[in-house]
Amino acid sequence: MLTIWKNGGRTHAALGAALIALLGACNRGDRERAAAEADTAAGRAGEAVGAAADTVASRAAGREYTNGELVGFINAYNDAEVEVGQMAQTKATDSQVRDFARRVVGEHQALKTEVTSTAQRLNLTPVMPKADEDLLEDHREGMRDLNGKAKGKEFDEAFLEHEIAMHKKVIDEIEDTLGRNRNQEIRPLLEKARAGLRAHLTRAEELEKKFGAA
Repeated sequence: MLTIWKNGGRTHAALGAALIALLGACNRGDRERAAAEADTAAGRAGEAVGAAADTVASRAAGREYTNGELVGFINAYNDAEVEVGQMAQTKATDSQVRDFARRVVGEHQALKTEVTSTAQRLNLTPVMPKADEDLLEDHREGMRDLNGKAKGKEFDEAFLEHEIAMHKKVIDEIEDTLGRNRNQEIRPLLEKARAGLRAHLTRAEELEKKFGAA
């Protein structure tokens, strides 16, 4: 709405100038020219307002996931967490970090089973949204980074940092969806997923403090 208002202000100024010129014209030729200028200004005004409205609408639409996209997004994250957690079970040397990695794998596998069951019950086809907030790209980049870390404290710290960043990203997306209140059919699933992710985030932050990284 802010963009439309600004454009509207410029539009009113342009229309006003054109109308003044029209009213103050002394001969028919001047009046015709002034009228043409007023028509041009009005046309540009309509185009500006229309373009602004389209932009606002497209941004709003771009942030709204369908139910199929929601289950696709969450399960893509479940797969990502299982993969990175399995790596951490082999490379982490701190016993608490390894325990956390095992928890991540087990609970994300369980969540995927529940998401898949919900999708089948609601007759949804999971699909990864095009606007996935760089979820898959961030996961692939994280895997490359973690693969390059030496086994031990260096890996443990990097793994926890990765988990904190990724869990925050997905929690934000789930909370945004719940706040829009447009997916009542799978709201219980989203709330349960959010609770589990928050628990993972809390544990990862606790372990990060152990290493003096936070």
